[in-house]
Amino acid sequence: MAITIGNIPAFDQNPTIGIGLSVPFQSNAVSGSDSLFNINYTTAEQIKFNIINYFLTSKGERVFNPTLGSNIREYVFEPNDPSTLEILKKDIKENITLIFPMVTLKEIKAFSDVDNFSITVQIFYSVFSSLNEFVEFNMPL
Repeated sequence: MAITIGNIPAFDQNPTIGIGLSVPFQSNAVSGSDSLFNINYTTAEQIKFNIINYFLTSKGERVFNPTLGSNIREYVFEPNDPSTLEILKKDIKENITLIFPMVTLKEIKAFSDVDNFSITVQIFYSVFSSLNEFVEFNMPL
């Protein structure tokens, strides 16, 4: 985590230096850029992609770091009902609070789409007390 100077993280002081890569990986060759992948230049933007990457990684998937990741994929074969959505939201809240202490969680919404057999999760949060961010991902059931 970057140290903060006032309300701006130290890494964000120079807008030409990249902090990390965005997910999903896409080639930048079409846009004429010299970089091979899309690069994030702000800490808040990188935190957003870190959250996405964390929830797309299952526990035990990383060989030398088996505790990294969430158990969100375990909900794939659970009943698609309101109680499962509440348990899922509680699990997401615990993970974000534990793994991302720089994030202030605002709200978590989970919507069940019975026709498409999926759940859409929306995570509303803020970083550095002033930036409002939003992450959304779909889970097929």
